[in-house]
Amino acid sequence: MQPQKDRRPLNVRALLESAGSPFAVAGYGPRAAIFFQGDACDSVMHIEKGCVRLAVTAPSGKEAIVGLLGTGAFLGEEALGGHAVRRQTATAMTATEVLVVAKVQMIRVLRTQQAISDRFIAHILTRNTRLEADLTDQLLNSSEQRLARTLLVLAGCSERRPCRCVLPDVSQEIIAEMVGTTRSRVNVFMGKFKKLGFIEEDGGVLQVKPSLLHVVHDGNRGVSNGTSPAFQAR
Repeated sequence: MQPQKDRRPLNVRALLESAGSPFAVAGYGPRAAIFFQGDACDSVMHIEKGCVRLAVTAPSGKEAIVGLLGTGAFLGEEALGGHAVRRQTATAMTATEVLVVAKVQMIRVLRTQQAISDRFIAHILTRNTRLEADLTDQLLNSSEQRLARTLLVLAGCSERRPCRCVLPDVSQEIIAEMVGTTRSRVNVFMGKFKKLGFIEEDGGVLQVKPSLLHVVHDGNRGVSNGTSPAFQAR
């Protein structure tokens, strides 16, 4: 799931301003492309708010979702690794705002601002751990488990944050793409999760309860009746 958020979030904007490092602020609506695979790789971004989906498209046209980033994460860091073009397409899943720092300026900031450097290193380590978990999820878990994990990630709910979390306004079509299943199957599972109390609706807003973690960890038992597997088909 998502890493625990810092109790005192790092104010990257303030640090950049205090260091005199130029940056731009860009806003994107849901489903808007932040950059495309193949675009010039000349900047690094910091997500001030929102949720971003990363995807890779093969020459055949087939797309694979390879990451989901939230508030506080860096984006486009491959610019610092010598890549001339973007290797992924980044798409805003909710209203998103990012700070855009030119590659040269970002290198200077990482050398002179210890707080930003520490956060950047932590981000890279977390990304690597998440990529391993995502791969395992796709290879070993059922579509029901993958949906539960995706909802928890979208809502920012985890074992370290055991509270009800608001699910962003993301369509079932997009969620189905992330899970690797159909919208109809997502609809069936969402209905099941609501009946079992894992998801609640309050004033039109969906809230994910931490008990949904049981679906991820105990998928072999299922959640339909406690004795037989629930929707184990992939």
